[in-house]
Amino acid sequence: MNMKPIMIVMLAISLGFFTTAKAQETTITLKEAVEIAKKNYPSIKAAQLEVDKQKILKQTSWDLGNTLIYTGMEEVGNESDGVQTKIGIGQQDIDIFSIPTKNNLVNSRTKLAQTKQDLTETSLIRDVHIAYYRASFTYQQYQLLIHIDTLYSDFLKAAELRYKTQQTSRIEYLAASSRYKALQLNLRKAEGNYKATIEILNQFLMMPSKINIDVNSTLNSIDYAGSFDDSLFTSPLLKYYANATEMAESNWKAHKAGYFPKINLSYARQNVDGASGFYAYQAGISFPFLSFDQNGKTKAAKLDYQIAAQTYEEKVLETSASYKKDLINLNALQDVLDYFNNEALPLANEQIEATNLAYRLGSIDYVQFIQNIETAINTKSEYLQQQLNYLELLAEIKYLAGI
Repeated sequence: MNMKPIMIVMLAISLGFFTTAKAQETTITLKEAVEIAKKNYPSIKAAQLEVDKQKILKQTSWDLGNTLIYTGMEEVGNESDGVQTKIGIGQQDIDIFSIPTKNNLVNSRTKLAQTKQDLTETSLIRDVHIAYYRASFTYQQYQLLIHIDTLYSDFLKAAELRYKTQQTSRIEYLAASSRYKALQLNLRKAEGNYKATIEILNQFLMMPSKINIDVNSTLNSIDYAGSFDDSLFTSPLLKYYANATEMAESNWKAHKAGYFPKINLSYARQNVDGASGFYAYQAGISFPFLSFDQNGKTKAAKLDYQIAAQTYEEKVLETSASYKKDLINLNALQDVLDYFNNEALPLANEQIEATNLAYRLGSIDYVQFIQNIETAINTKSEYLQQQLNYLELLAEIKYLAGI
């Protein structure tokens, strides 16, 4: 039996499998993550549906009342045919005078829904940024431990060689072995942390395949920070509360318009004493005289407006204070990152290289090796943590400023 065709088919299937598996892993930049989330996330779609709903409700500002069709007789008796209404048609409670205020209310509700949509999108962008930054942080932590794993692997080999050649005691070899095993546990934990943050990020993207991040797109965000204005005129959060106040005021005015009169019209064709050709019509107005229900709703709507106005003022003070505080902290963190980049990180890298070389040459013992390496690792880990703090704060500032 010729096995060559079978081997070719199996090889083709294997190559196809690995190509498919590789294709299922997608590397996504920060910008791409934001665009995918804006397209897929349910809250964005729900906010758009709310805008559509408010646009449909615009027709409710025109209330032409109820149509009445009737027939009847009057002044019948004493051998008189009386007046017979063959058919009558009427329109009751035509609400013309409150149309402008109702129209303003519907427009303000639509405007509020659009502002809520903008706020929802801005909030989603902030959340995606933070999730992406945290994934980047855990990825860099994982890569740092992979690098340190190589150092400790060499450290363990050197300690084993020294022990076998009786240049050092068994204690040094056991210490090296213990530190290496501990590092292996931390390495697996770091890998798990990265996978967990990727899952959190993907809840916003809803991607069907496995995703990876582009660390460079995270680091570019630091360069983008630059300077920010002191004003918050573009803040979607404050715009939302301002429009909520405007909507509450429009609602109050619409309730006040409930006191306006409504028009009633009717027309009827009649027979009088058996003779046809007669007709009747009526025109009048109705209004809520001594309406406790309308009075209570109007007063409550006024209070809602006053509450909304006070809430807006509170949000202005609260948001402005948070924004200024975050800017101060961001500038402080920028100084911290500059220190790490210019001094601490170069020193840590030099310390790792020098310590590794010195131990291989026998200039330092295992205690000094471990201490120096741990110090350098802590420096690098602290830098990554400060970088994450900076990026999360940057995302919050951009959210408040509406950038």
